Amino acid sequence: MAKQDVLMKVLTRSLSGGALEILGIRGVELKEPFITELPANTLHMDRVWRMANQDLFHLEFQTKRESTLHRFLEYDARLANEHRVKIRTVVLYHASVTNAPAELDIGTALYRVENVFLSQLDGEQALNEVEAHLRTGQWEPGDRMRLSLALNMRLENQDKAFDRVRKLIPQVKDETERDLVISAILVLGDQGLTEKQRAQLRKELRKVSKLAEELYEEGRQEGIEKVACNLLAEGVPVNVIEKATGLSREQIEKLRTQIH
Repeated sequence: MAKQDVLMKVLTRSLSGGALEILGIRGVELKEPFITELPANTLHMDRVWRMANQDLFHLEFQTKRESTLHRFLEYDARLANEHRVKIRTVVLYHASVTNAPAELDIGTALYRVENVFLSQLDGEQALNEVEAHLRTGQWEPGDRMRLSLALNMRLENQDKAFDRVRKLIPQVKDETERDLVISAILVLGDQGLTEKQRAQLRKELRKVSKLAEELYEEGRQEGIEKVACNLLAEGVPVNVIEKATGLSREQIEKLRTQIH
């Protein structure tokens, strides 16, 4: 799988320039996407970037509460061991989650993550700010996060908020900024939606951006390849994986070499 696909490159720009500060995540300037597959097994992290200071930024988006941090600890320990760098891990929690562990004491070490609870952010207020900035032409990097994550924040009526988001996206006049918003929505903002809403939103996005179709298809392909990797790890025969995923034998064999 490509380490730096179109989606990650665009998302890197979406989350830069202070965009993450509205979530309380300060001092992060992303430089380039980083490998999210670790050798020896099929552990996959959500997203990892190399930052401007050469440390790594590990971002996880969770719709359910993590009861233990052992999974993230394993990711980060192996990542640090592989690349000998410091890692900053942030976990974004959907509005349905209000608390989660931030530390894990394993005796020989104390592991910490930064939790961001979107339940603490007002989705309606975020959309109000986006509307105001669009009216006055005062668009700022934080508006990318407000618009892309509003549906995952605290809301009184998600259906109304969903309609507002759909109407606001085409109003972002700058094509580059609109693409940056769309990339963040496709990776982060649709996590808490129903399948029907997700399909409807992606259909709308394709109407306002050529990039949206490319990002959607690339994300779909990445998902298929991850399924194939998991099946390979379980020892499922290649001919069965071919039928299940639609990938060619050559593609599957190439994936096999990447997970061993």
